Amino acid sequence: MPRMSWCSVVAAVSLSAMAWVAPAAAVVRVVATIFPLADMVRQVGREQVEVVTLLPPGANPHTFEPTPIQIRAVADADVCVRVGGVDAWTAKLVAARGSGLTVVTLTDGLKLLAATDPGAAPELDPHVWLDPVLMRDHGVRLIAEGLERVAPELRAGFETGANEFRAALTRLDSDIRTILAPISNRNYVAYHSAWRYFGLRYDLHEVAAVEAFPGKEPSAREIAALVQQARGAGVHAMLIEPQFDSRVASQIAREFGGHLLIVDPIGGPAVPGREHYVDLMRFNAHALAAGLAEPG
Repeated sequence: MPRMSWCSVVAAVSLSAMAWVAPAAAVVRVVATIFPLADMVRQVGREQVEVVTLLPPGANPHTFEPTPIQIRAVADADVCVRVGGVDAWTAKLVAARGSGLTVVTLTDGLKLLAATDPGAAPELDPHVWLDPVLMRDHGVRLIAEGLERVAPELRAGFETGANEFRAALTRLDSDIRTILAPISNRNYVAYHSAWRYFGLRYDLHEVAAVEAFPGKEPSAREIAALVQQARGAGVHAMLIEPQFDSRVASQIAREFGGHLLIVDPIGGPAVPGREHYVDLMRFNAHALAAGLAEPG
């Protein structure tokens, strides 16, 4: 496949409304699978990187299928930053790109949580980016190392960006703990089981999930069991994400006497209050604090 100029890729991506790009003076060209990762790369690399987000706004990273636009974007990239698992579709893109691409997978080297569905084939939970401490202590290092492999002459700048971003994540962790401190009932039901790393960090408890895996719809018997679990645990909120249809979730929540609580694992540059990773996580903390508060 002929290589396109980076400017051509950026133009195509911009026209498709699927990505955002850093200033033109960037040096290292990066594609990131989802917006939170793209923002982390920008925080670490600052003006020394140019970043394209592969997942279009509103798309589900679990079920997304790459198009020729994403393949062309990866074809001219120096680095690909992905989660691992949730964005398995990157395998096609990396294979099409061939040699010369540095791939950073944030789940590498982590002991991942097992999936919540005991009847399924062995699966691991990939939603590690929703734990800001894990990103501070592990993800930022992997991103900086990936950028340094491509441009070792820019190492000092990457290290400065990484250290400043780590400090911001430390402040974020403290803020989230303060925001969530007043919550007394820390149990919730999730429509999509994405929040267990966040919950493990901040003492929130997933009682049950409607979809342990995206696209795996529960049976009537499973829904009845979930409703009983939710009632028994005194749950009054179901976490639902903008990337999922809320109709089924709303019906189930009504059955156990709960309400829907919107949280967002992805965010984006055009989503007010969620344009950066730190802002996105603060949004989720405030949403959880309000939505898990005892009904008045």
